[in-house]
Amino acid sequence: MPEPFRYDVWSALLADVVTPEGKVDYARLAEDRDLLERVVAELGAASPDSDPARFPTEEDRLAYWLNAYNAFTLHAILAEYPITSVWKTRDGQFFQRRRHVAGGRAVSLDDIEHEILRGQFAEPRIHFAINCGSNGCPPMRPAAYEGARLRETLGAAAEQFLGSEWNCRIDHAAQRIFVSRIFKMYAEDFAGEAGTTEEYRRGVLRFVARHTGVAFERIADYEVVYNVYDWGLNDAARTPHLGPILFHEPVEHFAEGDTELRELHLYEGNFCNRTCAWCTINGSPQGWYERYSPAVLDQALATLAPDGNLKFYGGEPTLHAEEIERAIRYVRERGFRGLVTIFSNGVKAERLIDILESDPRSEAVLNYSIYHGRDAEPLPPHAKARLEAWAAAHPGRIFQGYKVLFHAGAGAALEYDRDREAEFHGLGTGCVRCFPVLTTKGRFHACPFAAEIDAPHYDLGRVGTDPQVVFRNYRTFRRWVDEVLDPAARAHGVTSCQMCHRHLEELPAPSYEWSLGRVVARVAPGLP
Repeated sequence: MPEPFRYDVWSALLADVVTPEGKVDYARLAEDRDLLERVVAELGAASPDSDPARFPTEEDRLAYWLNAYNAFTLHAILAEYPITSVWKTRDGQFFQRRRHVAGGRAVSLDDIEHEILRGQFAEPRIHFAINCGSNGCPPMRPAAYEGARLRETLGAAAEQFLGSEWNCRIDHAAQRIFVSRIFKMYAEDFAGEAGTTEEYRRGVLRFVARHTGVAFERIADYEVVYNVYDWGLNDAARTPHLGPILFHEPVEHFAEGDTELRELHLYEGNFCNRTCAWCTINGSPQGWYERYSPAVLDQALATLAPDGNLKFYGGEPTLHAEEIERAIRYVRERGFRGLVTIFSNGVKAERLIDILESDPRSEAVLNYSIYHGRDAEPLPPHAKARLEAWAAAHPGRIFQGYKVLFHAGAGAALEYDRDREAEFHGLGTGCVRCFPVLTTKGRFHACPFAAEIDAPHYDLGRVGTDPQVVFRNYRTFRRWVDEVLDPAARAHGVTSCQMCHRHLEELPAPSYEWSLGRVVARVAPGLP
C-alpha cells in the first residue's frame, strides 16, 4: 500500500506562524518561506485525483483540499506582501488566477472552493475551515486538517466561528439575528436544494440552531441581518480595521425558486448636481426629475418582497431629500419591513444623514470615484468629514460602492485604468444581472445601468401590471441575457454594457407578457 499523504511540515509551519487568535504572522511566514515552498511542492506532487490510493477515505480527500486551499492562499499573499487585503493584489485575480498545482493540475482558489470543495463534498462546514486571508474568515487553524475525525474537527470549527459575537449574535428582545455574510453568500450550502430565498433563510437558521444549541423553533421567525464582511488582511501585525466607510456588498440574490422580487431599484431621473464622464445614466444638472407618486410606490410594494431591499437612486436623491423621506414613510406605513438603500454622491452630506436618521433600517452607498476623488471631482472636505464622523458613530449604515466602472451611459466609449475594469476584478465582461427598476414615470425597466435607454428589450411592465407578470418578465430578461445578449457581446468583442449602449438595435427583443389588472395578454415587443 502506498504511504498516506502526510502534513507534518504544514502543521509545523502553522504552529509557528498562527497566533492564538487565529491570525497570521506574515513577517514570520516570510522567514519560513522555504518551509512554505516545500508544502506547496508536496501538494503539487500528489492529490486525491493523481494518487487516489494515498487518500483512501472521503475525509482524507476533503482534508487534502482544505489544506491545499489554505496553503495556496498563504503562498499567494506572501508573494505580494505587504498588502492590506486580498483585493489589493497586482492583477486583481487573487481567487481566479491558476497559480498553483495540485497533483499535477493547475488550479485557482476558486477552482478548489467552488468546483471541488463545494461541488464534490456535501459539507457546509468547509466554510469554517478554509481561510482566504481576510478578517471576515474563520480563524486560521494552527495545525493541518487530518482525515481522522475530520467531521468532529469541522463541527468544532463551526461552533468556534458562531461563538464570536461578530459572526453570530441573537437579539431575542428585537427578534433579530445577526450572522456572518458567509451565510448569505453560500445560503444554498447550508439549506441544500431549497430553491427560494425564504427556504434558504430557514435553512441557515436551522444550521445556526444546530451548532449553537438554540432551539430552531425559538428563532425560526426572527429577522436575519447579514453582517458586513471584513476583507482586511488577517495580519497579526495589524489591528482589524472596521472603518467607518466599508465596501458595500449586495444584500439580496436571485434564487430560482423565488416568486417575487427580492430587490427593486426606484429611479427618480438623472437630475444630478455632478456631471461625471463615466455616469451610466448620463446624470447632470440638465437631467430630468419626477417625484414619487402613490401609484408608483403602491406598485413597488405590490411587486417587492415585504422583507426585500428597496433601492433609491438617480440622479442624486439628496437633491429631493424630503421627497425620499416621504416615500420611505409611505412604504413603511403600508407594511414594508425590509432594507432601504440610498445611492448618493454624498455632496449634500447633511441631507443624506437626515434621510438615514429618518429610518433605522436604511443605509447609504457612496459613489467610489467621488468619495476617493478618482476619475471624478472629490467630495468637499467638510462633507467627507461629516459623513465619516456619522458613519463611525453608526456602524453598518454608510458604505462605499464598487471600484469598477462600467462601459454604460456616458462611459460606453471611455477607456478606464486596468484596475477599474470589471474583468480585472474577476467580474467578467458580461451582464451583471441586477434586479430591475421602477421609474417615477411608472415603467419597469430591466437594467439600472440602462434606465435612460427606451427600448422594448427592457420593458418589463408599467404601473398597473400584475406583479407576477413583472416577475416572469424579469425571468425572461435573464434568459435573454444568457442566450442572446452575452453571446452577441462576445461575438462583437465588447462588454455586454457596450453591446446594449451601442448595438442594441441588432438584437431581437425578448417576448414579454403585458397585463393590466386581471387581463393578461401576449404582445409583440414594443407595443404600448
